[in-house]
Amino acid sequence: MGKYLHDEIFQPWGGDFMYMNAFFNFYNLDKVIDYINDKYAGKYYFKYSTPSEYVDAVAKYNISWPAKYDDMFPYSDQAGNWWTGFYTSRANLKSQIRRGSQITHAAN
Repeated sequence: MGKYLHDEIFQPWGGDFMYMNAFFNFYNLDKVIDYINDKYAGKYYFKYSTPSEYVDAVAKYNISWPAKYDDMFPYSDQAGNWWTGFYTSRANLKSQIRRGSQITHAAN
């Protein structure tokens, strides 16, 4: 299982301004999924899914997850690239994120 506590993997697809040609991208992804499922049927199974299907699949492992108590920012999506200024021009969004984080921590 490597770094995961289970055998399920959820791979989000897309991002800001990526994959503008949906037909082309889904056509190619369909080919990748079909290839993996044909060639590695006993070891892997790829499919389109939703976050709720992933959560349901992981729930069957009955894992006790560690709690996160600190803030996730500053966020880094690659080495040396930090999102520290992301909310500088988005004061209302920053306030909403901070308030949501407070509520989440209080609920925990």
